[in-house]
Parts: sequence; C-alpha cells; structure tokens
Amino acid sequence: MAWKKLEESEYEAYFDTLSKAFTNEKVEIEVLAVSIGAQKQTRWIPLIGISYDPPEKTISIISEAIDHRIKRPQEVQIHETDAGIDTIQITGADGYEHLLKLKEPISL
Repeated sequence: MAWKKLEESEYEAYFDTLSKAFTNEKVEIEVLAVSIGAQKQTRWIPLIGISYDPPEKTISIISEAIDHRIKRPQEVQIHETDAGIDTIQITGADGYEHLLKLKEPISL
C-alpha cells in the first residue's frame, strides 16, 4: 500500500522494535543492481533479527543460515500493507538495493 522512508536517526530504534516483533518469521533476501541484475541471496529462511550499528554505519540482517550486512546504507524504505510490514528496501553506498521480503507481514 505505502512506502515509508526512514531517517538514519530512526534506524537503530526501528530495527530493535521490529526484531522484538519477530516470532517465527521467514525471509527472502534479494540484491538488485544494474551490473548484476536481481540475485536472490536466500529463499525463505528463518529470520532472527535486524539491527543497526551507528558507529559502524552497518545494518545486519541475521538469520539461521546467513548474516547479511549492508554498510553505509543510503536509504531505507519500509513497505506496509493493511496486514503489516512485508518488505524492507535498503540502498547501500555501493548503489545495490537489498530487498528483505517477509513471507508473512508483521504488525508493530
């Protein structure tokens, strides 16, 4: 339904709150770039949490299978439907877009 842009000052608190809402979420991570096209990094793996480390300026997506890190994010957008958050789009400093798709929407 609607995309919401987060400011960098919101990243840490937002991802902490979101991670606390996770129960048995499954996630798919996709990386998009002109040079590589769309590359799926995962297919519906259990998600443990998402965090932002301000000193390192790094977003970490932690799952049972992999830890996916995005350094110096330039933009974070959250897609929310009536059912809750279903997609997080993060643009890294390298221009790559990282799509975090939740199998089931999460309400905060």
